[in-house]
Formats: sequence, C-alpha cells, structure tokens
Amino acid sequence: MAWKEQRVTGLDRFGLNESSFRRLGNLKVLGYVHLKTYDLTPVIRRLPISKRLAHMSTRVDSWIKRLHRLHPHLTFQTKGDQLSGARVRRWSQLPTTLRVQGTAREVLALAKAPEINLIYIHKIAGRRRRRSPKSSPTWYCVRAFVVIRVERAKSGMQNTEDRFILVRASSCDDAKKRLKRQWREYANPYLNSNGQMVSWSLEKVIDVYDTCEADTDPTGTEVYSKLGHRRMRPEYVWRLKSSTG
Repeated sequence: MAWKEQRVTGLDRFGLNESSFRRLGNLKVLGYVHLKTYDLTPVIRRLPISKRLAHMSTRVDSWIKRLHRLHPHLTFQTKGDQLSGARVRRWSQLPTTLRVQGTAREVLALAKAPEINLIYIHKIAGRRRRRSPKSSPTWYCVRAFVVIRVERAKSGMQNTEDRFILVRASSCDDAKKRLKRQWREYANPYLNSNGQMVSWSLEKVIDVYDTCEADTDPTGTEVYSKLGHRRMRPEYVWRLKSSTG
C-alpha cells in the first residue's frame, strides 16, 4: 500500500485520495510521469566515467519503450517533444518526464512500474482543481551589511558587521519589508565608553535566504547557505572506496 502514497501525487487538489481516485475507474485523466532517469544504481557506479551517460541514455529509452509495450491503451508524450533514441544527448537532455493520458485505473496500474518515481495528476475529466491556499509564512534569513559609525571619526578603518536575521515572512520582499522598523531601531545612536555617539547603520541587504521551514528544529535547521568555490585540496579529492562502488 505504501507505493500508492509515494507514487501518485496531486490528488489532494481535487479533493481525492488514492482510494477515491481508484473508484473513478474509466474516467479520463492527464498526468506527468517522472522517471528515475538519473538514479545512480550500482551498475552505473561501476562503469567508467566515459560510458555512464551513454548507458543512462540507453536505459531510459528502454524504459519508455517498455512502458509503451506494457500499457498500450495509454498515450505517452516525452516532455518538450524530445524524441527517445536521439543519436547524441547531453547530460541535461535525457528524458525525465512523460505526459500521459488514460483512465484513472490505467494510470494507477502504471504507477507500479519500477522505473517510475511518481505520477503527478494534472487534470481529471469533469473535476476542477481546488484553489491553492495562500502560502503560510516560513522562516527567511536576511543577511545584511552594517556600518558602525562613530561620532567625529572621519578617516582610517571603519568597523562593520555581517548580520544574519531570521524573520517569518511570505516572500523575500516581505522579509525585507518586515525588518524596516528593526533597522531604524538598530541605528539609534548610543554613547560608547569615550562619550562618543555610535550608530550601527544598515548599508545594504546582501541576500535573503528562504529556509522553506515553517518551524525551526532545535536539533539543527539550516538558516543560510551560499555556494562558492576554492582551489582543490588533496584531502577532498573523490576516491572510490572499493572497485564495486
């Protein structure tokens, strides 16, 4: 029963679950089949690097032909009209999604195929999709660059702050708007130990990061991430642990 929940999605937008979807029987539906095109099986891992792409290309073509053969009553179309069996494919050109039309019963049977990750139901004849509810606020991390201004300081080095703030918001723009008052309060001047006025002033917002989390997990929640690059270090060179992968 577990495969049903994992492999057929989008039903909730029609007020259905898989049991009620099955009862639709011969009602026509339109869905999108997501294939396991890029799964790194042990066979793929053992192949030389130069042969992996060709093997995966041949593998996905054989999957598509098999689905056609086993489900002749379904209509398949490769997304983007990308034909299987192309002579040369780049990595990003391997077929990953099929548009499928058929009955609810036939689509459920299709979902059992081992080469399929899931099927997303897009349309059901005679049924309207429910409107998507407004997205609830999630946690955003706002990274900002703050300049520390000191009374009468006009030259030399100036202290700065790289500041990260978590805020619940509905979008990146909303996150920035919600912090406007806080930035004004943060910049309120105070006296340092020398009697000088000091102000921590926002210069710019560097980045806004959507954590996609509604709640933070005390055992560990990623609140900010930024990709970069550096020179390769020997201790981080990829080395196979064994010949069998």
